[in-house]
Amino acid sequence: MAVVGLVAFALVNANLQADGRPLVRVLWTKENREQAHDFERWNAFSRLTVDGDPATDGQLGMLIDSTAGTGLIRYTGDPDESDFLRADITNLAHHVRKDADVLVIGVGGGRDVLSALEFEQRSVTGVEINGDILDVTNNVYGDYTGHLDRDPRVTFVNDEARSYLARTDEHYDIIQISLIDTWAATSAGAFALSENTLYTTEAFDVFFDRLKPGGMLSVSRWFRTVGQDAPIETYRTAGLAAEALTERGVANPRDHMVIYHGPPGFYGNLISTLLVSETPLSDVDVAELGDQAERLDFTPVLTRHESIDPRFAEIAAPGGPDAALEGFAEDLSPPNDNRPFFFQMADEDTLFSRRLLNDSVVTRPVLVLAILALTVLGLAAVCIALPLIVARRTGRKALLQRGVVPFYTYFAGIGLGFLLIEIAQLQRLSIFLGHPTYGLSVSLFSVLLFSGIGSMLTERFVGAERRRSLVAPLVALVVVVAVVGWLTPRVIHGMDGATTPVRIAVAVAVMMPLGLVMGMPFSIGMRAAAARSGTPTAFLWGINGATSVCASVFAIVLALFLGITAAFTAGVLAYVLALASIAVIARSSSTAEAAAGDGPERAAATPEPVPVG
Repeated sequence: MAVVGLVAFALVNANLQADGRPLVRVLWTKENREQAHDFERWNAFSRLTVDGDPATDGQLGMLIDSTAGTGLIRYTGDPDESDFLRADITNLAHHVRKDADVLVIGVGGGRDVLSALEFEQRSVTGVEINGDILDVTNNVYGDYTGHLDRDPRVTFVNDEARSYLARTDEHYDIIQISLIDTWAATSAGAFALSENTLYTTEAFDVFFDRLKPGGMLSVSRWFRTVGQDAPIETYRTAGLAAEALTERGVANPRDHMVIYHGPPGFYGNLISTLLVSETPLSDVDVAELGDQAERLDFTPVLTRHESIDPRFAEIAAPGGPDAALEGFAEDLSPPNDNRPFFFQMADEDTLFSRRLLNDSVVTRPVLVLAILALTVLGLAAVCIALPLIVARRTGRKALLQRGVVPFYTYFAGIGLGFLLIEIAQLQRLSIFLGHPTYGLSVSLFSVLLFSGIGSMLTERFVGAERRRSLVAPLVALVVVVAVVGWLTPRVIHGMDGATTPVRIAVAVAVMMPLGLVMGMPFSIGMRAAAARSGTPTAFLWGINGATSVCASVFAIVLALFLGITAAFTAGVLAYVLALASIAVIARSSSTAEAAAGDGPERAAATPEPVPVG
């Protein structure tokens, strides 16, 4: 009844929210007191708010999850209204690619789409994963933004950009990515902990495949923000581009890329734009970019003949960026799908470095994660070790009886293995599905459903009277986990061009065998423990819970610093520990049964005395 009541309340509040009269309102978001908004809408993975007066303001502010901002620009069709976009550093590519087919990743309020129209480009395709953003921009505020969707040159696509590009046959002169982040999945703004599908070498490979000969990929990131002493995002973006080019056989990446930053903007922040092409930039391109930069007061960061500092030149040098990036205290190695954390720039050697903290390179979420990892490890050790110490001192033998240690290692192994595997797969599916929220919901649904089914299936295979059946499910578990772990990257790579519903179905299919076999070990272990007299089953629950909490944190730590594959491998090893433990338990149980059976057999073989009388 309580669940039904909560669901009913949620539905009623959602309907009232649509009318602007919710029963429950948001009062605080991300450490800020909420104000009344002119427009507000929620969907499954984001909250949109719009503020400003359409009658008087030239631009309205749209916020995604209370922090990520984009602008709705007033446009009535008069080209003079959008002339200011010609001086925007994010539109640098339009100055050298005329009459172009443009693809914009992350439509937002339509600024980049309007920019393409301002430069009179042939066509523009805007890809936006959040359907509500498209609806707000083109329908709710369509009269204000000029109904860009009605322009015959414009096509809007509600899809994940990387998947869309992987399956489309279209090719483009410009692919534009302007300050796109994964805010919607990071309720605390924890960029460093969030996977990003766009800033990896594999993503750049997809982009290059969809560029026409001579086409340009335009990527705009922060060059320097308040509190930063170095352009770390731009360093990493340059390294990412150089690595992607090197992997495609380019000998000298510097001939294929340029970087400029614009004049100070909001709060003195600087934005840089990287232009990169698989074919070398022509002398005409280089000269035109130089002329436009001088006219618009753009500063050259890296060109064929200039470098704002030697590090950019070293990053773009022949042979790839690895050697140059090793000289940084920060971890600026090019992200890939195994470590898709573009904003995670601390490594294990420098995590607590005073210099990094002062430079704001180690963001608060990463530092909090490190502290949390140490905290849960300490608490787990206390929760497990303290009862054992007390039992030894007080003479309570239940926790210290002979043969109970394999049960401890078994439940610790399955606790670690379950969460390490689950979170590693969640991160892989976030890349595959294009959004961390999709990855979370699909992974949790699949794991909970199929692990529950797997737990029920143990009734068929394991019973108190079948001791030898304890090991077989764990052997199957280790084999299935290892095989699925090896296959998953290959399956999702082969299906990355499928539509979102198909990718969700593939993700569920990938998680199904894992869930089935991972749902069995706990029930198996509890049956074995319950059949053994005096085994402290409540303590085994506690060990499993404590190690699960540790695994949930350490899975993220391992993925951040060593990669998702490392976290998955750690889960496989934890299940190997559980397999070894259950083998010992099964052997000791079989030995005990045999010993118990010897007495009755011998008694039955001895003739009973015949009464006399």
